[in-house]
Amino acid sequence: MPFFSNYTLQDIIGIFLGVVLFPVIIVIPGYVAGWFLDLFDFRLRQPIVRFQIGLILSISISPILFFLMLRFFSQFFAYGTILVSLILFVAILYHEPRSLSIVNQDRQNNTNRFIKYALWISLGWIVFVTIMLTEFQTGDRLYFNVVAHDFSSRVAIINAITRTGIPPVNPSYFPGHPVYLTYLYYFWYVLCSLIDQVGGKWIDAREAMVASVVWCGLSLMATAALYLRLRNPGGSVKTWKSALRGVGLVFISGADIIPVLMISSVQKADYLEGDIEHWNEQITAWIGSLAWAPHHVAAMIACLVGVMLLLQAQKQSSSDRRTAMIIAGLAFASAFGLSVFVTIVFAIFWGIWLIICLIQKNWGTVLVMLIPAVVGLIAISPFLLDLIGNSNSGSASIPLTIAVRAFWPVGIFIQGYPTLVRNVIYLLALPINYFLELGFFFIAGFLWLQHYSKGIWKQNPFFVAEIIILATSVLVGSFVRSTVILSNDIGWRAWLPGQFILLIWGVDIIERAFNHNPHGKRPLSPYLKGTSSQLKVFLIIGLLTTLMDIVFLRAWPFLVDSDVARIPNSFSMDKQLGKRTFAARQAYEYMNENLPADTVIQINPTDKVDRTIGLYANRQVAISVHTAFGISEQELERKISIVSSIFKEENWRSIDEACNNNFITTLVVNDLDELWNNLADLEKQRAPLYKNQYYAVFRCGR
Repeated sequence: MPFFSNYTLQDIIGIFLGVVLFPVIIVIPGYVAGWFLDLFDFRLRQPIVRFQIGLILSISISPILFFLMLRFFSQFFAYGTILVSLILFVAILYHEPRSLSIVNQDRQNNTNRFIKYALWISLGWIVFVTIMLTEFQTGDRLYFNVVAHDFSSRVAIINAITRTGIPPVNPSYFPGHPVYLTYLYYFWYVLCSLIDQVGGKWIDAREAMVASVVWCGLSLMATAALYLRLRNPGGSVKTWKSALRGVGLVFISGADIIPVLMISSVQKADYLEGDIEHWNEQITAWIGSLAWAPHHVAAMIACLVGVMLLLQAQKQSSSDRRTAMIIAGLAFASAFGLSVFVTIVFAIFWGIWLIICLIQKNWGTVLVMLIPAVVGLIAISPFLLDLIGNSNSGSASIPLTIAVRAFWPVGIFIQGYPTLVRNVIYLLALPINYFLELGFFFIAGFLWLQHYSKGIWKQNPFFVAEIIILATSVLVGSFVRSTVILSNDIGWRAWLPGQFILLIWGVDIIERAFNHNPHGKRPLSPYLKGTSSQLKVFLIIGLLTTLMDIVFLRAWPFLVDSDVARIPNSFSMDKQLGKRTFAARQAYEYMNENLPADTVIQINPTDKVDRTIGLYANRQVAISVHTAFGISEQELERKISIVSSIFKEENWRSIDEACNNNFITTLVVNDLDELWNNLADLEKQRAPLYKNQYYAVFRCGR
């Protein structure tokens, strides 16, 4: 978007436009479906609650529906669907105001102030995410957020979908022909790509990704509010208070600040590299999960919508029950394409719950549970066939293994121990591990089980599902490890459903422990008496942990250019990160605007520190590690070894020959490459297409 010379201003405008445009795919489709199908008693709800329902329904159905449209039809078909839903949405709003005011007249008088709170929270969240994830430019220096570490791959995939469709072509692997990126769950990037396409030059893929974080955060808050509304029906004011407490707990983390400060007192804090979660095998707090990986949170929301629809369906007529089951099935299909790891946890939970219903001979519930599973399997089958049909992974093994969750403070002392011994020690350390990772929520979960465990089957149908979900998260998160990459993805993401349940239980405990009792006259149990002070302490610790993480994520790239961070690190080889990032964005902006769409570019593939090619390049790359999904390790190493030799050559004849052999048309050289030392001689033979202080772009090959 070359309309403004300042990159920060460009980003703010692009993110704002992305936030404004996103509702056409992430609010309006669900709103229309909610109104026509009357899901969650949609037509009886207040206007703001309708928008909340529309948001979480869209999170549940838009990913799978737009995937299928783009997979089997075309972009124009998807655009037409967006246009039709927008027309229907306007028609609903045009015909509804009078009946809406009659239905909600009494309620509005008592809840206006809570609606204002909700709107201010939403506005504050938009501003917060924009400030947190916008790139800051100061003169000729440009600084991204630490989450750029993951954004570099996510943005590249969004670009690939925009350029190549569904399934996308792998943007960083080109062996002479397009290789489809099927070894990855990418439904969230489909939604971002649609905004990238609709926004034209005003919104790029990175800004669409940031806007998606905004809406995923709002959908998490809406899910907590709706879940509490369905779970604890009561007076409107009481329901709003519970919902706002649930939203507030989104900003509470664990007790990570305690071990981080202790560790930092004996060694430099730069071992964290900008993310305090790195001190241990993390249970990522809500703000971190939303910023780093909103697709995992979206998958959890879609699964929870399926659970809520199931619980609601038990009270509905046969026709309404069938509708709810179909939408639940689509939600599960969306979840699988958003995050396989989160969906695995929910599938295990679903199976356990189904077995319990079979034991209880609750045949009606069994049927209601089986049909969504079948619908979801049918809807997701094209994606599954793509996934199974991938032939580039080089391995047919299941990327999971059994291992007890690691605990870093203990692990550093037992590295040489046998695996069995380490697992036993880690098992014994699990309580303290979870206490530090969960903080307030660990205590709230313990108190909730003590207070509500008696007669659990008769109290509330939601309670049974909640206990099974939490137990499943604990089991998978404690004893299963993923092996796709070094990070334990399933160990981190398996806890998301459990974290949501602990958030809901946290609301219950706060209302009980702080003398709020909106759901009945039940007296406090002995376990809750005298706990308010301790709960307040851990709420404060959780808030401070969140603030500390936010500051680290935002400020760390600035600190890389100071004396705080050890050099080199995972972001820069020297103290010129800001200048080199600014120069990179200029260079890639030139390429995006001036080079043909079929250009194949190449950086030095051995430079794993360079995030900029994923963040800014909107062209195919011959080989790079930032989206090496589905490529066998042997093929990746072979290709990197061959292509990296280009950056050691001394003449254009050898360079051109290597470029031709590897289908490269444009070479991107930076000042850290060995080839940069020969730049003066190379420029005498061939003028660069673009050059600045740190980057040079050359045509190469034929």
